[in-house]
Amino acid sequence: MKLTRIISPVLEKELKEIAGMNDEEVELYMSLLTKKCLRKKDYLLMPGDIYRYVSYIIKGCMRRYIIDEHSKEIILNFAMEDHWVGDLESFVFQKPTDFYMQTLEDCELTQLSRENFFRACNDIPKFKIFHDDKARRNHFSALKRLSKAKSATPEEKYLDLMEKQPQIFQRVPLHYIASYLGIEPESLSRIRKRIVIHPHTS
Repeated sequence: MKLTRIISPVLEKELKEIAGMNDEEVELYMSLLTKKCLRKKDYLLMPGDIYRYVSYIIKGCMRRYIIDEHSKEIILNFAMEDHWVGDLESFVFQKPTDFYMQTLEDCELTQLSRENFFRACNDIPKFKIFHDDKARRNHFSALKRLSKAKSATPEEKYLDLMEKQPQIFQRVPLHYIASYLGIEPESLSRIRKRIVIHPHTS
């Protein structure tokens, strides 16, 4: 019986071309997946949850955030199609997460349960190497974002976001973008107006 193809074409291409998995290995990986649908404003993750899945966005947009000691939301990142989401530390060590992960649109995810994830790593060594490499790259990217967040000006952070994730501005409310940049919405509006009047040039 032919498997229902719930895998993202982008991920399937990466598994074949980057991980070097053959058709049989990709089919085995697919057989371990389940599909999860979330409505807009649903939560995939909340503080105190222990995350038991590896999730990948097929369709939709999500935000990860925390609430600080002043009860203010601090957005850490956005994730859209073809991004892994969740909390790897919670998943690996089975410890409660500190994060909220909320949908900003209706979302479709594929998921590997913890049991099936370790089965995939055991039965498809190429997948384990691929996933471990992705995890390392994401870790270093997060460290780079944190460093830039501490040193860059709000305008520099805005321009960096425009360059790397321009679609965010069509899909994410501006007050969430302002939170991600660490500024007030009014400041974001001023930056946007200033850039329109005086476009950034390298």
